[in-house]
Amino acid sequence: MNTVVWRAWEFLSGLATPKFVTRETAVLLILAASLLVFRTLRERCLMVWIVGWLAYLGAHHALISSSGQANPYSIPVGHAEFILAVSLFAAGAFIYASARDLLAPLLCISIALIVFAIVQGIWWPGSTTLHFALEISYRIVALSAAWQILRFRRARKEIGPWMLAAGLLLLHLEWWPQSSRLPADAGIFLDMLLGLGMLLVVFDESRLHTRRIATLNALTTSIARAGENGAVAATALKELKDLMGADAAWFRLTDGRRLTVFQHIGLSAEFLRDRASVGLGDPVERVPEQARPCVFGPAQLGEMVLPVFQREELQQIIIVAVPGKKATVGTLVLGSHKSKSYAPDELAFLTTCAQQLGLALENLHLVEEILRSHRQWSNTFESIQDLVLLHDPDFRILKANPALLGRLGKSQSEVVGQFCDAVLPKTELDWTKCPYCRSEEDGFYEGPDPFGGFSVASTSTYMDQGTKQKGTIHVVRDITERRAAEQKYRSLFEQVQEGVFVATPDGKLLDCNDAFVRILGHSSREELLGKNVDTEFYASPEQRATFRQEVEAHNFVRNFEVNLRRKDGSQLIALESSFATRDAAGHIDCYQGFLLDITEKKKAEDEIHRRNRELNALNAMAVIATQSFDLDEILNLTLRQVIALFDAESGSVYLAESETQFRRRASWGQRLTDRKRLAEVSLPQGLGELVMGARAEVLTTEYLLHVPDAVTEFVRAADMGSSIWVVLWGKDAPIGLMGISRPPNAGYSSNDENLLVAIGRQLSTTVEKVRLYEESCKAYDDLRRAQEQLLQSEKMSAVGQLIAGVAHELNNPLTAILGYAQLLESEKLESRAMDYANKVFKQAQRTHRVVQNLLSFARQRKPEKHEFDVVKVLEESLLLRDYDMKVSSINLEREIQSGVPAVSGDPHQVEQVFLN
Repeated sequence: MNTVVWRAWEFLSGLATPKFVTRETAVLLILAASLLVFRTLRERCLMVWIVGWLAYLGAHHALISSSGQANPYSIPVGHAEFILAVSLFAAGAFIYASARDLLAPLLCISIALIVFAIVQGIWWPGSTTLHFALEISYRIVALSAAWQILRFRRARKEIGPWMLAAGLLLLHLEWWPQSSRLPADAGIFLDMLLGLGMLLVVFDESRLHTRRIATLNALTTSIARAGENGAVAATALKELKDLMGADAAWFRLTDGRRLTVFQHIGLSAEFLRDRASVGLGDPVERVPEQARPCVFGPAQLGEMVLPVFQREELQQIIIVAVPGKKATVGTLVLGSHKSKSYAPDELAFLTTCAQQLGLALENLHLVEEILRSHRQWSNTFESIQDLVLLHDPDFRILKANPALLGRLGKSQSEVVGQFCDAVLPKTELDWTKCPYCRSEEDGFYEGPDPFGGFSVASTSTYMDQGTKQKGTIHVVRDITERRAAEQKYRSLFEQVQEGVFVATPDGKLLDCNDAFVRILGHSSREELLGKNVDTEFYASPEQRATFRQEVEAHNFVRNFEVNLRRKDGSQLIALESSFATRDAAGHIDCYQGFLLDITEKKKAEDEIHRRNRELNALNAMAVIATQSFDLDEILNLTLRQVIALFDAESGSVYLAESETQFRRRASWGQRLTDRKRLAEVSLPQGLGELVMGARAEVLTTEYLLHVPDAVTEFVRAADMGSSIWVVLWGKDAPIGLMGISRPPNAGYSSNDENLLVAIGRQLSTTVEKVRLYEESCKAYDDLRRAQEQLLQSEKMSAVGQLIAGVAHELNNPLTAILGYAQLLESEKLESRAMDYANKVFKQAQRTHRVVQNLLSFARQRKPEKHEFDVVKVLEESLLLRDYDMKVSSINLEREIQSGVPAVSGDPHQVEQVFLN
């Protein structure tokens, strides 16, 4: 069983594993070596070449396998893989030569050649012309890669780039016109040449990196050991000259507006004589504007300086800027007898070395400055007129200046090393260890001095860099006389009640007195010192700008009114009187001035002004009320006075027609639509129990939550912003409402409410007075009419008595006439006489009825209610007026419907009505 399985495995593995020939084995060896090198050095170009070798191996295997098989696609695939391998080899060469901008065109050309190779091998495998075109195409790609490599490494003694370029140029396909002329093992040799060239290039790059690191180490060691700039610059020039293969090197330092040669290697005396110092704007050796080094060939050197460089046999120079921390230190220049190309990493290395060199030179320069400063400090220490004392943490004196030694009457040797309490006096002041050391390590102390009087001591601590020992320095100045003068003026400064201040032109507060602190509402002077007066205290930037203009024009301001901001945010009004102190150039050095708080005075003036306005308005309202009894005129004029007094936009006055009905009697500032809409207001529940019970005079927000809905809706509908309504009370009930409206952001103070209540009360009194006057006038008119009616009744009574007497006198002859007329009718008379007798009878009857009506009209009776014929009463009344209507030529037309029913009432009173 195991034997059968082993035989099957041998058969299948023989089918799956390709049979490599000698050339493919060589390619495998090159591939393996490349992988081992890539594992160590990690070069990007080598990684691309490894992929190319894989494609190259696949191409040869496909072409060799196609010779013994009938597969028509082996040759096209082999050609395509070969083109891919050549393209990858060229891509790696471009990466190595820093020509990455050619990778994109190479990709497009490679894709086109691969497609062309596949199409030619499938459809036209025997076409010599197309195959020749393919040969030319990939050889152009290989030639471009070889040219880039040789151009990149020109003028360098390296064999690797030449072997790599030769290997790329000798790459070829297995095509009988050219393969038949080559030896049998030529392909292996050419492949080994290409592979060795790649490996040598990678090894050269690795060696160059190692040398760069060694150069940086040497430069760092030189910087650490050097004590002056010259040694560092010389070491850097030597190392960089050897590494870059240059023939000359020099370093220029920036000296003002010129560049001067500081160190050089390989330059002649003639060159130094001509170009030892050049300007910063030199056409060649100027400082590069960019951080990258600049390379100049014969074409860029120019006609003026080219002969100087040709005399030195320099065909190319590279200039690198040497930067410091803040400015450029100088330039580093390398010159070569032959033109070379530099890779970006070489230029970056030069830039790094220049930066290290610049920092080293700056540090050495700083050391020299420190030493110089130390010497200057010693000289300054000796020349200071104030007392200077140095002691260690144990209070042993380390040094004292001549001024202190003169006060003590001792020499330096007698003082140094002694304790402070053994040297300094204690007669004027009791102290321990050191009289100038306080709780703070650094700072100023002003107080009594052990030598007598007062002094100010500046205390500073330092750390000795050599011994790492901490020390203390005291600089003491005698201020006895100055303190006495300051005390005198400080007392005046502190006791004055006006705010006194000193500020810089940009507004920084330098000093102020307690009154200034109190005016601005702060608790201590330290809270204010250092703050900006313009932004934190002055409430109006326009006022501050005007202040500056006045000071610039007149150098002072007097009683300048300003608005200031207190600490709590409230504002105050003050009068500022300030002047400017100027320096020698005439520029303002500081502002000094006084502030007088006039806030309360302003408030009192505003209050008096407000009171005057109120009194004038109330007086005008009183005059209006006394001079007119026209209620509408009084209400309109009073409303205008109220609107003007409170700066309102609109207002209305409503008077009660009944307990639930209010009608607008005056308005101002309202739109026509609002006037029509709110002309009459119905409040079914009145103003509500809360308003009526509390007899509220102002409808505020708290009342609107508890009044009837109709009142709330009315107030909101009439509100045009911020409104307030006053209830006009009579004796027992409201007689009206008065409301005004301000802009939305304006409110009403308690004084405003009290004034409105007072105006409302006066207006209520005026309304009641006018109404009482109107009622009195009405009562007087009623009385006058009653008197006229009484007089008329008396006249009518006399007329009635007269009529009654006349009627009685007329009744006797009328009775006789009626009797004789009836007798005549009973006689046998002729028709004409009978007609006359008839007419006499009728006219006598008519006269009798008129007399009866007059008697009835004149008779005084008590009203009696009973049914009567109203038409009959009307006819009798018309009969009484018949003569008057005839005299007045009045024609009466009667249109009385028949069947008018009887009515209930007093017919005599109805008759009186008809007659009237």
